[in-house]
Amino acid sequence: MFSLLRKEFNSFFGSITGYLVIIIFLLATGLFLWVLPGSFNIIEGQRATLKGFFDLAPWLYLFLIPAITMRMFAEEKRTGTIEMLITRPLTAFQITFAKYLAALILVCISLAPTLLNFYSVYQLGNPAGNIDTGATWGSFAGLLFLASVYIGIGLFASIITGNQVVAFLTAITLSFIMYNGFSFLTGIDLSLPVQNFLLQLGIHEHYLSISRGIIDSRDIFYFLFATFIFLLLTRNMLRKTRLFATWNIKRAALLVLLLIGAYTSVSKRLFRIDLTAEKRYSLSHITKDILQNQNQPLGIEVYLAGNLPSGMKEFQESIIEKIEDMNAYSPYRLFHEVIDVYKISNEEERENTIKALTDAGIEPVNFGHKTTEGMSTKQIFPGIVISNRSQSVVVNLLKNNPLISSNDNLQHSIELLEYEFAAAIKGLQRTHKPRIAFLDKEGNATPYETGDIRYTLSESYEVVDRNTSEIFSDDTVKTLIIAAPTRSFTETEKLQIDQFIMKGGHVLWCVDPIQVSIDSLSKGHSTIAFEKGLNLRDQLFRYGIRLNTDILQDAFCLDYPINTAPPGKASQFTPAPFYYAPLALPNPNHPLSRNLNNVVIEFASSVSVVGNNTKATPILATSPYARSVQTPVEVSLFSATNPPDQRLFNQPNIPIGLLVEGRFESAFKNRMTSQYGVSDIIEKSPESKMIVIADGGIIKNKVRTRGGNAQILPLGYDQYSGRTFGNRDFLQNCIDYLTDDTSIMELRSRVVKLRMLDKVKIREEQLRWQLINTAVPLLFFILTGLAYALIRKKMYCKKRA
Repeated sequence: MFSLLRKEFNSFFGSITGYLVIIIFLLATGLFLWVLPGSFNIIEGQRATLKGFFDLAPWLYLFLIPAITMRMFAEEKRTGTIEMLITRPLTAFQITFAKYLAALILVCISLAPTLLNFYSVYQLGNPAGNIDTGATWGSFAGLLFLASVYIGIGLFASIITGNQVVAFLTAITLSFIMYNGFSFLTGIDLSLPVQNFLLQLGIHEHYLSISRGIIDSRDIFYFLFATFIFLLLTRNMLRKTRLFATWNIKRAALLVLLLIGAYTSVSKRLFRIDLTAEKRYSLSHITKDILQNQNQPLGIEVYLAGNLPSGMKEFQESIIEKIEDMNAYSPYRLFHEVIDVYKISNEEERENTIKALTDAGIEPVNFGHKTTEGMSTKQIFPGIVISNRSQSVVVNLLKNNPLISSNDNLQHSIELLEYEFAAAIKGLQRTHKPRIAFLDKEGNATPYETGDIRYTLSESYEVVDRNTSEIFSDDTVKTLIIAAPTRSFTETEKLQIDQFIMKGGHVLWCVDPIQVSIDSLSKGHSTIAFEKGLNLRDQLFRYGIRLNTDILQDAFCLDYPINTAPPGKASQFTPAPFYYAPLALPNPNHPLSRNLNNVVIEFASSVSVVGNNTKATPILATSPYARSVQTPVEVSLFSATNPPDQRLFNQPNIPIGLLVEGRFESAFKNRMTSQYGVSDIIEKSPESKMIVIADGGIIKNKVRTRGGNAQILPLGYDQYSGRTFGNRDFLQNCIDYLTDDTSIMELRSRVVKLRMLDKVKIREEQLRWQLINTAVPLLFFILTGLAYALIRKKMYCKKRA
């Protein structure tokens, strides 16, 4: 076998054809990755990754490997040496395997110079070395498995003909069919099980996973079985000189069926190893459990499509990759389709689709791109629609925080993909919605003032209104929302809320400890902030929380238009910082509040933790440049034009919202309660949760009235700047966290490192790296070929002498 392997090796490099094949492969690789614009270009992509190379390699292999294998048997048959080969003291399988090993070694030799791409990206990373090494080596291993199948196909094509050109074309055709042909068949109107079976037969489905650095036992078995089948077919053809030997064909067909059966029997995953540094393609046990409960296929429409900028292109790829990761664990397939709305030919249908997506909550993003007529602006839709047989859910995947960079927004969005998918799929699996209630009490925020958050929550919950007595007796309500109360609570109302908590109910408290007259402030320039008598401080104190009667000022705040014209002159409004309207910061280290936009609040107070019987976590706080002012105090618009001394803003990260978890002790323990209509109370709750936010306005949206019609504005919308802040997402996460029994919010804690190239190095050294990666591999093989030719010539001269 070794002598036959050496013969193949010498034959390949003994002619100019072998060098040309590898040189063309390396030249095409270098040009696509470093010079030609497109999705494979590393410099254009700005990412420290070789993903473009691993996406390109299967298509280049379609020509490289058939060129290597086309002569291995076809030339033997053409020259008649096939008979001599068969009479050697080797079995047919040993001959086939020797040629297979020779071809595999030649592929490895052609692949070796591409390691220069890895070195280049390693050096160009920001910082240097900012490349996922584990994923890269796993992807290279995937290339070898792919090459193994292509070689098997190439040898089979070579054994069935005596013409090298025919063998080359046959190998290309069969390889293409095996790689992508089965995927095309899924476009036919077939049943879902048939479509899934066809996808599993194709190479692409298995290479997609392993090319990302994921070693899955099912993919390994597939590549080994596929290679073995084609080697077996080649061996059977070799045993007889007649091409269609009946006995051989029947035996091969039987063995192929047996191998398909064996593959099916081991298709259950034995292991799945994620080689990426941050386990980017691994799913949490929470997501796996949700997928295991899936009892029907899902269709996913991805609307992030078209000619995208590099960052959005990576985001699109991350979305599709996450779908494939979920397919690895779901008993029913998640079918996805990428839809470009601008390819809808009918203009009316296209406009209706765009309007439907916008109305459904997918916020479009404008970006400029070059056309033949100059610069043009169009909208892209970074969202998906997930559907089962009976319902669908729309998910807006891009987290667009205007206060951070676009790269940070993309990173946050990629980190939250698993959470967004898992939450949406879990929502589709629900047979009924959990019930949450707004406290129905005179003086609380009206349904109009909470209309936006109610509508948002209604997609996942049954939203009802309940007074305290109804809450006390209704065991179906899981979470109670107390929204901006202005009237004092009676002891009876407090007891009924207390017993709701003692039964295991959760509460979101959005309350104002102080009162500021907005009307007085709008009509004049100042008003007095003083304590609001809600009669809740003692009750919350027993739960481990103190509502402080202070008012917060923050240097990181909204700008308000202030009339800066001198008295007697026409009004002149100038934007100025209003320190009583902080842009509060959600806690970046807790899954509830991680990766959220800033939250706009007004006239907020601070909250403190008392006692140590429960676990308290700040989830909303001021910026590092804030201060607390005790009430009563004058609140004036003049603070914008005459700001306080900046040195006073020296209290960092003052808590505004607290998450409290644990077993709560009743505020009415050891008290006579029969006078309130309850004689027997629960004195301690089971494990429970509550959230206390010292600002009632956080949950209230603005209402605009025009022509007698009320228009509910988005929660967190600032009409002066036109920006929408993160109030809605923050409050929705609060409710999700309080109501969730599966810890799905923990998925928000995932961290994905964004690996970028050094833009300065690229700008200054781009030509150098392009030359290194295109010219150096070619020069290496040319010099190697010359050296090999000289060595062979010298050896033959010695033998003749």
